[in-house]
Amino acid sequence: MKNVDVIEKILSEYLGSKSFNEYKKLLAERKPGMKRVSSINSTSKKQLAQKLTSSFNYYSYIEFLISFVSKKLSDIKFIELVLFLGEISIQKGELESAIILFNNLINASQKKSSFVSVVAHSMLALGEIYSRQADWVNSKRYIQKAKKIYVEQNDNKGIAKCENLIGTIYGDRGYLKNAQKHFESSLGFVNPKKERSIYGMLEMNLGVLNNILQKYDEAYNYYQRALIIFEKENNIRRIAEVTGNIGVLYLQKGDYKLALKFFDKSFVYSQKADVLNPMCVALLNKALIYTKLNDFQLADVFADKAMEIAHKINDRLSVADIYKIKGVIKRCTKNYEMSENYLQTSLRINTDLQNLLNLAETNYELGLLCVDIKKLKDAKKYFNLAVKQFKQLKMNDMANKVKKEILESK
Repeated sequence: MKNVDVIEKILSEYLGSKSFNEYKKLLAERKPGMKRVSSINSTSKKQLAQKLTSSFNYYSYIEFLISFVSKKLSDIKFIELVLFLGEISIQKGELESAIILFNNLINASQKKSSFVSVVAHSMLALGEIYSRQADWVNSKRYIQKAKKIYVEQNDNKGIAKCENLIGTIYGDRGYLKNAQKHFESSLGFVNPKKERSIYGMLEMNLGVLNNILQKYDEAYNYYQRALIIFEKENNIRRIAEVTGNIGVLYLQKGDYKLALKFFDKSFVYSQKADVLNPMCVALLNKALIYTKLNDFQLADVFADKAMEIAHKINDRLSVADIYKIKGVIKRCTKNYEMSENYLQTSLRINTDLQNLLNLAETNYELGLLCVDIKKLKDAKKYFNLAVKQFKQLKMNDMANKVKKEILESK
């Protein structure tokens, strides 16, 4: 850690000895690790023991492989192989390798007009990768490029995929009306009997929107229809995602036992499909549930494991969410200084990512923290920001809940 030593040497000069010692103390508390948990079931033990592959080793392997096969295969065979490797890399969360692979595909495919659909597919894949990393500008840029080709080719299936992904981006940022508009636009390009997989994804995404709006019955119906489609197709990756979404629904309804059941299901499907995104979602939500059940020790180890996966796949939305959860854990265990650090980190990341929903939730948690430490003026500021943001999201129940906190904190 020589680089850290150099940074800390300079940092000590900037901060002075008192502030530097405070920094070192907080830093020591932040370091994750497998903490001792008094009682833990076998399912949770297996989840926390999940091993992650080295991204550097995988990246080096892909670089070597591309150089090797480019000399050995015909153009068509090379494109087929790189396309396969790109899809596998996305599933495994090896997104930097996937970016290299799809850029290679674009360069190789642009040489011949017969490969134009491969160029469009690769650009859409890059759009998806950048959306997972919350790089909204690059994501939209590639999606629009892909959509332009699909429109020129009169490829309705491709257009539907583009509209669906744009809707997902708006949904991730909390712009629910725009998200719904693009999901409905995507539906207009889909033949439900022929494009079952895309239709299932749209059902799932509309379920997510309704869940955010606390329309739980509608959300559940969308999820069930999506689940039926994915089970018929034996699409394990999507089953992992939709079961995780059902877990979130039960979590929001306060049925923690049923929520844990679905998160455990999602984790098992994620392992079968070897995909990390739904695995991360399952673990971070289990951390949230154990926080609500006052098992802060177990909540903390699940949060740390989720953070490990989120960093590996560069899922900045989840990283921000996990910092928020860890902030709640520290507030509940009366470690207020560490709580504020985590919540402010979450707030900063969510501001960068323009994530309205997580901003509202984090401002609310900061308000609760300020009430606990008797900073009522600051509490009112954070609560008012949360009310404004929840109203923008049309989450009126949450807005009213925060208003109640404002009245009680006077």
